[in-house]
Amino acid sequence: MTDCRLSISSRGRGWRSDVVRPAKMFSEGDCTRIVYDLDGDDCEFVLRPGRAEQLRRGAASMRISFVPGCRTACVLGEEGLRGGFPVRTLKLHAMVGAKGADVRIEYLSGEDGERVSVRLRALADV
Repeated sequence: MTDCRLSISSRGRGWRSDVVRPAKMFSEGDCTRIVYDLDGDDCEFVLRPGRAEQLRRGAASMRISFVPGCRTACVLGEEGLRGGFPVRTLKLHAMVGAKGADVRIEYLSGEDGERVSVRLRALADV
């Protein structure tokens, strides 16, 4: 487990979101998990070869999978109150090392295909 500073910058059509949070990074084999909280919700970003997944549990539960060249989904809610929209990942680039992780994702969101870019950086506390 590594304590780190997490920054997530997301941009879409006419909007931008920048988040900076303390986080913990766990690496085991070819899987890296970055765990943090956001607005009281438990969040986790999981990296595996050729795949990334964003999970959020709490008031605004969400699961979104990114697989380059594939159509996946963003699932909102839990149990019987569940909905979502399609996601098509265009690019996924991830570098993970002892000092942190740098991830860049570009995807098309929803039926209208809004282009969204995300950069996630987890830098180990020194």
